[in-house]
Amino acid sequence: MELMLLRPWWLLALLPWLWLGWRQRRQAPLLSPLMRRYLLPRKGTTVPWRWWAALPAILALCGPVLEQGQGSRVAPPLDIWLLDLSRSMAAPDLAPDRATRARLLLQDLLAQSQGRRIALILFAADAYLAMPATRDREAIARLLPDVRPDIMPLQGSNPVRALALGLAQIPPGQRARLLLVSDGLTARQAEDIAALWPCQGRWQCLRQPGAPRLDILLAATQAQVPLGGELALALGRASLPPPDLALMAGLARRLGGQLQPLGEGLPTFAPLPTDLAPDPAGRQELGPWLLLPLLLLCLLARRGALWLALLLCLPPQMPLQAAQYDPAAALQAYGDGDYLKAARLFQDPIWRGNAWYRAGDFERALAAYGEQSGPTAHYNRGNALVQLGRIEEARLAYLACLAQDPAHQDARYNLALLEQSAPPPPMGGAPSSDETKASPQGTADPAPPVILLKERLRKEALRRGLLARPEDPG
Repeated sequence: MELMLLRPWWLLALLPWLWLGWRQRRQAPLLSPLMRRYLLPRKGTTVPWRWWAALPAILALCGPVLEQGQGSRVAPPLDIWLLDLSRSMAAPDLAPDRATRARLLLQDLLAQSQGRRIALILFAADAYLAMPATRDREAIARLLPDVRPDIMPLQGSNPVRALALGLAQIPPGQRARLLLVSDGLTARQAEDIAALWPCQGRWQCLRQPGAPRLDILLAATQAQVPLGGELALALGRASLPPPDLALMAGLARRLGGQLQPLGEGLPTFAPLPTDLAPDPAGRQELGPWLLLPLLLLCLLARRGALWLALLLCLPPQMPLQAAQYDPAAALQAYGDGDYLKAARLFQDPIWRGNAWYRAGDFERALAAYGEQSGPTAHYNRGNALVQLGRIEEARLAYLACLAQDPAHQDARYNLALLEQSAPPPPMGGAPSSDETKASPQGTADPAPPVILLKERLRKEALRRGLLARPEDPG
């Protein structure tokens, strides 16, 4: 067991506390002891209860915590995938093409990622965070099958931007692995990537705690690849040169990882780095117990009975409720992919609904979103209704969101998808809502996740100024 203080700066309050005690002892009494016994025969020595009561209060504010030997736990490994979707990834040297083979390999890696936190970054001319770090494998599995170069809003090749975005996803002090899936790097790009890294050289990277590791998966053959058709016109060349293996292997070794070609089986990279994270369950806070002596000191006050009655009348559930709600613990559980635990910890309806939504319980997510009436609540409620197949109610939820926030582009886009996927009404008038629910044709399938992803990437490129903003139709 180990005793530690969560807020040690409160110990500075002991300096004025000691000064007040010294001042009380140095203060000359108004009456001599003989005169005091003569005039006040029944008056005993005055106990400085206020001064003594301040001591346990100061110690409680310091946050004393008793570590019970289980103050840390193994943190789930953080794996950041950076997938190259530049135009050259459509080359057919790896049948059927490089992007498809890389995508299939990532799906195989995903199947073996038990308990692993994975973030997915897509890059071409710029990099985009397609999926934040999560243990929800199903969410990533829904994206991977249709991820290809044509979903990127602007073509090019910028792995430096992807690595910078990947490094920004790593929490301070946590170890992580970045897996770069690409068909090649230039010498300038390798230098820029090395300059981004928090440490230089393999020995320094391994000695520095929390330093990330870079592994490179080469999605290309070691021969020159002839091109033809639309791909040759798009790239403006008749062939692709072989990748610089020595350059990429040297960069990977320099940053603590290794280079492996994309083959038939799974790559044999080193195991993912793990780290120890603090475990709140292994701590016992002693601060509330230090407040118990205040009850005894209240009896020494002039009106001690009144103070004791007020303390006993406090609702006993207030400290318990305050201890149960920990926003940091809720966010940590949400980031770790433990959405059921996060849903039980969150008090904010939007965050609680998001946790239930991620957990796949759309009915509870819908109930949580219904506790608020803002545009975000209406938009998220519409998404939950789509997942439940209640398309007409989802359309009304998106309309309610747009009524409060006409500039909500995501709601406008989802509403347009619902209207495009809705079947035409039969001859003789529009069907009622009951008929629509009863008919198999009345329930429109939600848009595939890749369509939403493609539109999200396009809007992000517009916000960054990478694309020309189209004019509004007249």
